[in-house]
Formats: sequence, structure tokens, C-alpha cells
Amino acid sequence: MKNYLSLVSISAKVRRRQSRMTIVCIIVSVLLVTAIFSICDMSIRNESTQMQEKHGSWHLQLDNLSPDAAEKIRQRPDVAETGWAELFNFDADQPYQIGEKTASLCGTDESYMTNLTSSLEEGKFPQSDDEVMLSSNAKLALHVALGDRVSLHTPAGDFTFTVSGFGSDSKDDYSGQTYLVGAYMRRDVFHRIMNANMVSEHPSYYVKFQSAADASKAIPEFQEQYGLSKEEISENTAVMGLAGKSSNASMKRIYAIAAALFVMVLLAGVLMISGSMNSSVGQRIRFFGMMRCIGASRKQVIRFVRLEALNWCKTAVPVGLVLGTLASCGICAFLRYKIGGEWAGMPVFVLSPVGLASGVFVGIVTVLLAARAPARRAAKVSPIAAVSGNAERTRTVKRPLRLRFGKVEQSLGIHHAMASKKNWFLMTASFSLSIILFLCFTVGLSFVHGLLPSLRSWQPDIVLNGYANALVLDQDLCDSISAIPGVDHVFGCGYLTDVPASCLQRDIESVNLMSYSDYLLDRTGENMMQGDIADVYGASGKAMTIQNKDNPLQVGDVIEINGKEVEITCSTSESLYPTEYSVICSAETFQALTGEENASLVGIQLGKDADDETVAQISGLAASDVIFSDMRQENLENTNMYLATVFLLYSFLAILAAITLFNMVNSISMSVTARIKQYGAMRAVGMDGRQLTRMIAAEAFTYAFSGLLVGCAIGITASRLLHIKLVTRYFGIPWDFPVVLIAIILVFAVAAAMIAAYMPAKRMRNMEITDTINEL
Repeated sequence: MKNYLSLVSISAKVRRRQSRMTIVCIIVSVLLVTAIFSICDMSIRNESTQMQEKHGSWHLQLDNLSPDAAEKIRQRPDVAETGWAELFNFDADQPYQIGEKTASLCGTDESYMTNLTSSLEEGKFPQSDDEVMLSSNAKLALHVALGDRVSLHTPAGDFTFTVSGFGSDSKDDYSGQTYLVGAYMRRDVFHRIMNANMVSEHPSYYVKFQSAADASKAIPEFQEQYGLSKEEISENTAVMGLAGKSSNASMKRIYAIAAALFVMVLLAGVLMISGSMNSSVGQRIRFFGMMRCIGASRKQVIRFVRLEALNWCKTAVPVGLVLGTLASCGICAFLRYKIGGEWAGMPVFVLSPVGLASGVFVGIVTVLLAARAPARRAAKVSPIAAVSGNAERTRTVKRPLRLRFGKVEQSLGIHHAMASKKNWFLMTASFSLSIILFLCFTVGLSFVHGLLPSLRSWQPDIVLNGYANALVLDQDLCDSISAIPGVDHVFGCGYLTDVPASCLQRDIESVNLMSYSDYLLDRTGENMMQGDIADVYGASGKAMTIQNKDNPLQVGDVIEINGKEVEITCSTSESLYPTEYSVICSAETFQALTGEENASLVGIQLGKDADDETVAQISGLAASDVIFSDMRQENLENTNMYLATVFLLYSFLAILAAITLFNMVNSISMSVTARIKQYGAMRAVGMDGRQLTRMIAAEAFTYAFSGLLVGCAIGITASRLLHIKLVTRYFGIPWDFPVVLIAIILVFAVAAAMIAAYMPAKRMRNMEITDTINEL
């Protein structure tokens, strides 16, 4: 043996069984971190691909930029691609048409359509002045194909083009409707049409950098060099946010949540491993004292404990990485092949450098952090105490243990749990952390539920919508749709924006007025926040509003619209349309206030027996100025997304709960082993197996109770704060005391304590008294 550190490998062989628990703790921590961050990495890759398909791969949009400045930007070494684009008449409020369909015009270049956005779906971008590229819905709306001639009608005259391709940079806006088509043309052609119609131009310059980091650095440079304001520089939040470089406030909150998750995972690993190592070192106090006797310094003992911990990592970290990678592949495969939808492009059998690096980093860092306190404890062992046989650092007993309640074995169990303040703290922290995360993650699920409209009871499968929310859908249409086999429910909703109004209680000039049919009012009644929705039905002159941060209107306000008053008597948490200044009433009250009978939106919920023929019949009833949207696939994807979120979050919580339980079982087992001579002496003086079991159970329940107390106190406070900041703020749903969740936590605490006490108690009962007395 050249030095004291050579004892590490010898000690590992001798104490292989005792070290097994600590190695398993490290494996579980590395597994958890590797799996979580690998899944996050795969999700980001999948989301990045989808976001670039929907929103393009450009980083920055620059408005009011001169051609000279644009050329200088294009020549920068950190710029990969640039392109111009300008959209006109997207609101369909100008008389520009192709055939009988309203047309929106876009002057752009091939770089923007093919390199910065995935716009081209068929054919090619216009190569000459007499070619145009149409949105894909033009095939159905205009019955045209590649090579056909179309005429663009403008106030200044007609322009004839040949269709060179199909596609658009806003696929979702054109999909499912035949009222508006997009026409994409070269910039010089667009400029000629705008000049002929005396329309001013405001093109935007799109820039793709070599990386999102380069884009983030370029923003202040552009502001200074070219005199651009913050409003004239827009980020592609989808691309910048996924790269971690967005300055958007919402993305910054997401970054903070990700950092908090990392800290929680790191903390859980430190607590678990530290508790295990603390117990392991506690059993070898005499060993470290003997090292001091033969000349080891305190620094050498500290280095010995740290190197021993790192020696465990040689086995534990690779095993944890392999298991974590397998777990992430399994979860990714489940999301891709079982959930589908947004997860259909999820990479499966791909190694994640981020996940592997995180697993190695957290595994080593948690072990080193966890080894700090046990190493210092080992270094403080007195050589004299080791030689005398009194290595255990026990406090001098000044008075006997007082039995304030219960039996002696129960008091002893509580005393054993509280004797080591550090171990008690670690156990309490580990247990309470799981409770806190459980309560906080449940709030996260409520927030996700509010973000996905397909989870609401009134969410339609088919939607007919007047373009720009025009009131063009009458009651006869609703009756005709209701008669189609396979249709379960049909409801209508009218919507008018910026309706002039006044209110004595609020300083407002206009409101957004909505009408709900009776079926929609019935479903809305399931989410009432305040008041009784029964007052709103019929020609009552009563209305309701939306309760959240965006809407200043409240229950009790009286709104005057067109010289008629309507009182807000109740509030709900959600609506079909935006919530700002929203006033929702019945169709009868809506007609009395505005004189309008028609609806702007008709929602259709299909039954289980609905088929493609049902959808075709509904589509056949839609007029040419009505947008027909089949929401079934989107609803399914949203539902699957929610289920996937539930699966991932609760899988994470289940792993944390397993870690907590494992930590408790491990700590109590080591505590029993450390006191095995004491238990042998108790058995010798008459303590039976039942009393021994109750003593160990009392120790376990002490850990559970303290963790339950701290976890519930912090968890309830944190979940209430999160609920108010997220759910109440955005969806108006007030916080209620989580009675069901607390009941679940109580059951888990009791079950964990019973499981943790069972194995050590069984082992002690099965040992002979002489064996426990003579156990080393």
C-alpha cells in the first residue's frame, strides 16, 4: 500500500454489500436526470422541426429597412440567408379578387419562400413577371392546376398570370376555407400592382443567422447602426425560444421553469445520496478513527471519503446512463407511435448528448456535494475514541428519556429519528420535496388543460365561420345541420368587436359582444366562477363576462349598448372568442341589443356513428363565404398532447416518489444496522418482536410526519401562488384548497412509512438475540 487512498479499492471489496444501497441511489439519480433531459432534448428537436415548418427558419424580421442597409446585412459573415416579403389584403377588406374569391397579395422572393420558410408545396416559385404562386386551397376554391391562367382583378385593372406553383407561408390561415386565397408573386410585379392602385408599400426584411446566438447579439447592433426601434425588430419566437436566445418575456419564464426543474432534480439526488452516505459513514466511525491512529490526517480522511464516493461512480454512472437512455427511448417511442399528433416526428432511437452530459454531470456533482458533510464528519473522529472503543459520537445523557405519550418503544423510535439532526433534516427534506413537486405539478396540469380548448365539453368537431366573423349563419342552417345523421349537437355564436358602449362602474368606450345559443350556455354553466347562469337565458337583458386578467368587467356592472342597458350577473372562466371587454348574452338579448339574428360561428359536435358522409353533407351546406374547418384531428392531437403531458409529469413524480421511498427504506435500514447492538441488548432485557417493530415503525413515521408537515406547508403555499399566477390570472379559475390531493399525500405518507419499517423490522425479528449482540 503506497498511501491511504489505496484502501479505497480494498474497502469497496470488503463492504460491497453495504455499499450496494449507495450505488443504487447514484444509479437512480443518473437514470432520472439522463431520462428527463434526453426526453426534453428529443422534444425540443421535434418542436424545432415543426415550428420551422409552421413559422419559418428565419431569426429576425426588420421593418422600415432601406435597400442599402439590407445589402450590408446580407454581406455580414454571421448571416446565412435573407429575404423580402410583404402581405397585403389579408383581412379581405379590399376589392382584390381572383375569379370570385377574395385574394391576399404577397410580394416576395424565392429565398424567403424556399429557404426561410417551407412554403413551396408543389411546382416552383414564379420565375417571370407573368407567373404567380397560389395558396393550396386555391385548387378547390378556384378549380385550378399548374399551368392554368388566372386573372387578378384590382381597382386599377386586371392582371393575368400563369399558375407556377402552390403553397403558402401561412398554411393554417388558408387551410379548410375557400373564401380567401393567397397570391405570391415577384417583388417587382407586386410593386407594379401597388403603384397602379396607389397603395403604399411596407416590406419586411427577414434574416437567418448562422445561429440564434448571433441573432441575439445583432439586435442592439441593428438598433444602433440603422436607427431601428424595438418595435421595428421582431423575433421568430419559435426558433429563438427553442434555442434559448429569445428576449420574449414568456420564453424567459419557460427558461426559469426549466432551470427550476434542473435544480429540483439535482436537489433530489443530493438529498438521497447524502442521506445514504451519511448513514454509511456513521457505521464506520471506528474505521476512520483507526486511520487517524496510524497517521492519516484530516485532509487525507476527507480525500478518502470523496475518492470512495467517486469510485462508486465508476459503476453507477455508466449503468444509470444506459438505463436512462433506454427509458427515454421507450417514452419517446410511446409518444411517437401511441400518442402521435404533435409527437409524430419525435426522434426515438437517438442518443442525446445533452441527456448523457447532464447525467454524468449531475451524477458526479451530486456525489461530490453529498460527500462533503460525511467527509467532514469522518475527519472529526478522535483517534483516542477509536482506540477506546467509543467511536460513536453520542451525546451525554443528562436525564432519562421522558415518556410524554405512548409506550417506551414508540418514544425510543421517535428519539432515534431525531437523535441525528442532520439525518433527520435530510429525510424530511427528501420527503417534503416530493410533496412540494406533486402539488406544484398538479397546478401545471391545470394550466395545460386551460391552454387546450379541445378538452372543453363544448369543443366542436366541425366549425363553420363567417370570414372575419361576419354574421352570415342563420338558424335555418343550424336546423338543417341538426337533421343530418351523425350530428349530436349544434350551437351558434354571434360575435361583434368594438361595439360602442358605456359603463358607470368602468371607464370603457366599447365592448366585444357575444351571443350564445342555449346549448352553449348549458355547457358554459359547468365552469361558472360567480353568479347564476340561469339569469342569462332568453330575453332577460342579463349577461355574463369572463373572469381573468385581460378583462376589467366584473359581476354587477351595467353596460349601455345602443341606448339599452344590460347587467352582468355572472362570470365564467372561458369563452369561444378573446376575453377582453367581453359581454356574453343569449341570442334573444343579442338581437334586442344589435338587431342581428344571425351567428358568426356554428359549432357541430359529431356522434360516434358520424362518418365522412356526415362531414361531406355539412360541408355541402356551407356557402362560399363561410370557412369550413374540420377540427377532429386537431382536437385529437390536443387531447393526446394533454395525455402525454400527464404521462410525463406523473412519470416524473412517480420516480421521485420511488426515490423518496427508497431513501427512507435505505436510511432506516442503515439506522437499524448502526444500532444493532443496542437492539440486541433490548432483546436481551425482554423487548419482544412486536415492540421492536413498533419502535422501528415509530422512527419511520417520525420521518414521514415531519416531511408531511414541511412539504404540505410549503407545497400548499407554492401551489396557491402558482395557481393564482397561472390559472387564475389567465383563465379566471380561483384556487381551492386541494383536499383530494392532501388525502392522496396522506395515504402515500402512511404507506411509505409502513413499507420503510417492514423490511428492517422483519430482519431484526428473524435474528437471534446472540447474533444481534455479537454483530460487528
